[in-house]
Amino acid sequence: MGWNLTKTQRRSGVVINYIAVMLFAALFCIGEYRGWTTPGTIGIFISLSVWLVSFIIIYVKTRLWRFVHTKVDRLDERERQLTYESLRYAYAIFTVICLSYILVSSLVAPRLAVNVLTPDDYPSFGLVMMWVLLYLAHILPASIIAWTEREVILG
Repeated sequence: MGWNLTKTQRRSGVVINYIAVMLFAALFCIGEYRGWTTPGTIGIFISLSVWLVSFIIIYVKTRLWRFVHTKVDRLDERERQLTYESLRYAYAIFTVICLSYILVSSLVAPRLAVNVLTPDDYPSFGLVMMWVLLYLAHILPASIIAWTEREVILG
């Protein structure tokens, strides 16, 4: 049986999850480029822990993860409409994020690479961003449902 969290609890969990993801990515990149320090490593493990715990509470225990990854033929009409709307919004948000990332990377990264980063460092940033964007692509529809629905009661 899934957990029934209030809308405020779900929204708080979504925000915490995204902050933890961004903090993890930022700390990882800082560690890669400036060297690994004990506080940075501890920060990475804390952000990773918060990320995983918030993911489990908000997406796994509420069954939102499974719901948005369920085959369409297993959903009733109301559930189909809910997943359609969440996917529609998620696609629009994800597209804007990806295009913004590409734009910023093409404008800023060449200057940074010349002045700050060596060519060997740059691929690790791209790899981290690829994982963050992959996670975002999978989690956005569930986040939209968690954020917008008054109650989330899933089979």
